[in-house]
Amino acid sequence: MSASAEKIEKLKLLIGEMGGLQPKEFFRADDLPMGIPRGALVEVSGSLKTEWVIRFLRNNEKVQTFWMEKEQTILPTAIQQRGVGLDRVVFAEVGDLYPALRRVVQSQLFEIVVVPSAFEELRVLKALQLLAEKAHTTVFLLSKKFQPAWPISVQFEVSGSPTAGNLQVNLFKHKPAGIS
Repeated sequence: MSASAEKIEKLKLLIGEMGGLQPKEFFRADDLPMGIPRGALVEVSGSLKTEWVIRFLRNNEKVQTFWMEKEQTILPTAIQQRGVGLDRVVFAEVGDLYPALRRVVQSQLFEIVVVPSAFEELRVLKALQLLAEKAHTTVFLLSKKFQPAWPISVQFEVSGSPTAGNLQVNLFKHKPAGIS
């Protein structure tokens, strides 16, 4: 983290202490020095989005994750081969993603929810953002391509070579949940 970024973070903490605000919590993300905010919507796009999420889960070994899809595209054994224990990941195929996602987030049983980004309406994204923030659950939206949307806190694209262990992250937006 650069010196100016550290100063900004210190100022945010001081302002939060004065105003009674709680400092934001973050998950560790090697490719993103600021990390991934808890209780936020995170859009991951690009050809290696799934690979990045699997690496993220491997590096945050204590998180409980719910991975939902309309049709199964991810092979659980492939996730296990990459070092993520299947005892902390629940997989589900659901027909209608939005109602299922709402129930999972509201349950507060999972710190991370991974779902294909099939939500284009701003009111749906805003509702998800509010639910995620209240439940302190981070929702990863896996999308085919980057599309700007203000309710999403973090947006980035992943490319590179998975066999060489080389993932490049192109960050478009990074703001902690609940901060305008």
